[in-house]
Amino acid sequence: MSYVALGMLASLAAFFIYNEFKSYASSKNQDQSNEKLLKTNRLLTQLYDAENLSKLALQTKKPQDLKSYAQKVDSITQFIDSLKPLAQKNYSSQSSKLDSVQELLSQKVFNNAELRKLKVRNENNTSLDSVLKALHAMEVDMGRITPETFAPNFDKLSPEAKESIRKSVAILNKNIPNTDGNSDANNIDSILEVSKAILNKAITETATAERTVLQKELEIYRTDLELSQKLRDILSDFEQEMAQNTYLDALQQEEALKKSTRLAGGAVILGLIIVIVFTFMISKDYWKVQEYRERLERAKKYSESLLKSREQLISTVSHDLRTPLNTISGYSDLIGQSGLNSEQSNYIKKIRSSSDYVEKLVNDLLDFSKLEAGKIQLDKVPFLLSQLIEDTAIDFEEMQSKKRVSLQLEIVEDLKNPIINDPFRIRQILSNIIGNAFKFTDEGHIKVSATVVEKSKCKWAKIEVEDTGIGIPAEKQEAIFQEFTQAGTSTQKKRVGYGLGLTISKKLTELLGGTLRLSSKMNKGSIFTVEIPIEFSNIEIKEDVSKTPILKPDELSILVIDDDQNILGLISEVCKLNDVKTTTFTNFDDFQISKLHGFDAIITDIEMPTIDGFSILEQANSTGYTNPVIAMTGQQIGNKSEYLDAGFTDVLQKPFSAKNLLKALSFVSNTHSNQDIPDTISSMFTIRNISAFLDSFESVKEVLQVFLDNSIKNMELLFATIANQDYTDIRAISHKMLPMFRQLEVHDAIQLLEVLENISDDVEGEKVFEVLSQLRIELNKLDVEIQKYLAKHPIDID
Repeated sequence: MSYVALGMLASLAAFFIYNEFKSYASSKNQDQSNEKLLKTNRLLTQLYDAENLSKLALQTKKPQDLKSYAQKVDSITQFIDSLKPLAQKNYSSQSSKLDSVQELLSQKVFNNAELRKLKVRNENNTSLDSVLKALHAMEVDMGRITPETFAPNFDKLSPEAKESIRKSVAILNKNIPNTDGNSDANNIDSILEVSKAILNKAITETATAERTVLQKELEIYRTDLELSQKLRDILSDFEQEMAQNTYLDALQQEEALKKSTRLAGGAVILGLIIVIVFTFMISKDYWKVQEYRERLERAKKYSESLLKSREQLISTVSHDLRTPLNTISGYSDLIGQSGLNSEQSNYIKKIRSSSDYVEKLVNDLLDFSKLEAGKIQLDKVPFLLSQLIEDTAIDFEEMQSKKRVSLQLEIVEDLKNPIINDPFRIRQILSNIIGNAFKFTDEGHIKVSATVVEKSKCKWAKIEVEDTGIGIPAEKQEAIFQEFTQAGTSTQKKRVGYGLGLTISKKLTELLGGTLRLSSKMNKGSIFTVEIPIEFSNIEIKEDVSKTPILKPDELSILVIDDDQNILGLISEVCKLNDVKTTTFTNFDDFQISKLHGFDAIITDIEMPTIDGFSILEQANSTGYTNPVIAMTGQQIGNKSEYLDAGFTDVLQKPFSAKNLLKALSFVSNTHSNQDIPDTISSMFTIRNISAFLDSFESVKEVLQVFLDNSIKNMELLFATIANQDYTDIRAISHKMLPMFRQLEVHDAIQLLEVLENISDDVEGEKVFEVLSQLRIELNKLDVEIQKYLAKHPIDID
């Protein structure tokens, strides 16, 4: 709001100040005055031109010059008409003066025309004077006296003097005697007198005309003077008007400047007030925000501590539950082998069922906790999705064999090709969905279909699980994906569950980048649809249809270390039944490490109060102990590589069955029974891990040769895939190569293969090529060492 208010204030102030500035910068009056002054100057120039034309017309007395003068005056008249609108805007007297100028110009044109006529006529009168002079000469020749002979300056005399001289000359001429007596003299004299009279009359008229010319010239001069005065008045008016307009503009500009200054000052003061007020309000809000932030941070820390405490609680409780569960399931197996009647067998079966239920709950709680904390890591490995779907569905069909429910499988051929994804998490998702389908379906069928669809130019696996069970109400279909939530109808009260399976399935599906949807109708059934993105692999995967036989250990002696007496007792009983000698300790510190080499294997718990299993492994290795070391843990095992890479032979997750324990011990039995196969002295590899599965050195040689051949082929594939920048196949091939390298403990090559297994798509090809080149060098060294080992131990052929 403060920014809005300041913005509006600034806009308004800028608007008003801009208008005042325009008013300040305006020079309209000055422009008009300048225009009038310029036009007046042009008028004077044109008048001077007209005056020159007038003089020229009077001098030349030509009609065309007079016509040019008249046209010039007409153009001046029109120019004055264009000047009148400017004069009428402020002063009407200026307009009247311009009218009078036009009248004077018209009068001057008329006077010039009249004057020209008189001058032309006056020129004609000069011939009269010559005629009169000739008559005077004739009179002189005839002996007559003339006024000019009587008074040489007759023309310069006054009219009265001239008249008296004429009378005197006339008297004298009458008294002159006639010497010739010729009668014609009188006649000639009379003719001369008449002619002179006519000529004198004409001369008198000419004089009158000259006086008229002088009068016209005086009128023209007066007109010019009046024109000049009018023009001076007009110029004076214009100058006065300009001075007045300049003064008014100055006053207007000064007023606009003062007003703009007041506006700017007012805007600044108002802006400061707004800034102060809103600064106070913002500061107040800021401190509130800070207070709320601190509260939120405290609440966030408290929530995080609660979540961490919950995670630790679930982890601790789950770990602590696994040990008694292991004891319960283990002793249940022992009791089941002790020859029970049918009723007792039923009791043991219920104990095992409850134990399995609690174990699944513990696993789901751990998974849910890890999902909430974002600690679940996905494995991208090649596998057969069709085989995984079939195995998962068939397992549940065997478990629910007493129900009248048929299982239908529809899997497209495309999914029988290997794909790259996380098989463990996909199995977990399908186990929850298919398990629910069997749980809530009493009769009918359960149909599992899998197809490949394309979305956004990517391949997706679409898996639908359809059942003919009780269905889910529409208002509960969203809620069932929330933790610890079930549909909750009366018909479902008899169903067993804790409401975490679908929650975990949905979160895992989203973690895989897919979706999980539900469509259901009451009493008709439900359809769960899982869609996850997949990537097909070119690596061939053979289905493992064989079952690994569990060999019965033969006179083995093992060391068992665990802080739980019940677990020690259980393992001792299982081993006793299978002729395995056991020595147990709850505290490794009580054991004399010098006696360690007297045992064929060590089984140790990972988490114990005083020492952990990794420390025991480290101490055993430090003494040169090379026999198998098997780990036990109550934590959920996502990937065994953490334990195998540390040096453990195998790892058992509590609760484990006697079958799993014996399977681990059968590996030890094989190792124990093949002590005649010599181990290698090379630092690059060892055969002690693979010799446990083989019965002769010939078998070892065959395995090593196959290993070398496959490694060479895989190296060729790796270099071929880098040319195509297909990092997916590089990861898959590296993952496939790693187990055998780990069995042979080729540590340098293992590190390089782990880099390739986890390589990202944005790594440069040169970097990958460098790693592959190092791997090839290591493989060549390994080939040399293996050939040396095989050469030292030839096979006897009898």
